[in-house]
Amino acid sequence: MREGTVSLSVVFRPKFARRIPDPRFFDEHGIVRYILFVPISGVPEGLPNDPNARTPNTNKQVYREIAASLLDAGENVPGTFHLKHKGVTVLAQSVRKSGDNYVVELGEKHGILDGGHTYEIIQKNRARMDVSVPEDQYVKFEILTQVPNDWIAAISGGLNTSVQVQAMSLANLAGKFDWLKEVLDDPKYAKNIAWQEGDPGEYTARDIIALMTCMNIEQYPNDPGNTSHPVVAYEKASKALDAYEDAPQQFERMAPILQDTLNLYEMVRYEAPRLWTQSGPRRGNALAFVERRTGRAKMWQFPFIARESEHRVMKGAAFPMFAAFRWMVEIDGTTAEYRWRGGFDLVRERWMEIAPELMEATIATSNDLGRKPDAIGKSRSHWSNLHARVAMRDLQASAVHRPSRRRGRSGKSGAG
Repeated sequence: MREGTVSLSVVFRPKFARRIPDPRFFDEHGIVRYILFVPISGVPEGLPNDPNARTPNTNKQVYREIAASLLDAGENVPGTFHLKHKGVTVLAQSVRKSGDNYVVELGEKHGILDGGHTYEIIQKNRARMDVSVPEDQYVKFEILTQVPNDWIAAISGGLNTSVQVQAMSLANLAGKFDWLKEVLDDPKYAKNIAWQEGDPGEYTARDIIALMTCMNIEQYPNDPGNTSHPVVAYEKASKALDAYEDAPQQFERMAPILQDTLNLYEMVRYEAPRLWTQSGPRRGNALAFVERRTGRAKMWQFPFIARESEHRVMKGAAFPMFAAFRWMVEIDGTTAEYRWRGGFDLVRERWMEIAPELMEATIATSNDLGRKPDAIGKSRSHWSNLHARVAMRDLQASAVHRPSRRRGRSGKSGAG
């Protein structure tokens, strides 16, 4: 954003300040960098975190060490906070000097680009009543002005290296999840999806993409000769995210089945133990791959199906069962979008029918692999087995309900 409406003006009163035109892009874009050394007591409040790839989470050990440095605690040399930390980088529209003050004007998408954790630590400790931040402690602010909007994600990724920024956060900053947010904009569960690092939620954007990968029939076709299954969705979700960024059009074609896909996944985790128990004298919650919460522990939440439970199937066992229903996905020949063959009601019907069988197969694999849920999720043969079982059950059921071929007068088939 080179020009635009100012949404916020923030006043700094630094002890020292320098203006440095960018050596490469000043003439072309007017980019200027301002270096301000600001006393902690003069750090302004209310700086937005919009362009930062991470939502600040200061609970990690590295950030507790930053706080100790700020307070001159432990073995820290007094007054060295600004030497030990790279400070805070702010993206702004413009900076103007007014007496001893520097007025920083922020537009849309402007704010803290890097150093959000440092800024949060400063604000939290200034507000505490039980500590006192030394008066001679400083922090460095770098203000970048006139940076084009489409450069923000790349610059943020380059700056946020002290604690590695998740690729998910950078993808979110670049707007690559915007269409997903629109599809999943439902007040019943939207708040349960974390789109960037540090956001709260039962699911992350990477989880959503991993689940979509399980239904990707372009990467993992349902052809009889295909032996490839989306094990990567469980084994290494970061690779699923890479695939999403490499071929976003494939995932966008899944929009019509996305909500049903998420419902199906939670149905598997929530219903599988119950359906298995109901099919015989069994205890579904005593299995090695079913986790349980007891006592005062909060029950497991299933936001997409609006349920909660004391137990659920662990991911390592749930993913292969869930992904087996990729068999029920096809591409609409008219719209080129994904759809459920026969509709989602049929998928639900097939799930209810075959759940006990899939559970029995999962128990057998679990026992063979030392009752380790993670090993179940990484077993290629297990993924293939469950997919084949769903295919066989569906084909058998479809054959039973398929209309008989038209017969001739002799009673024999009308085919020559």
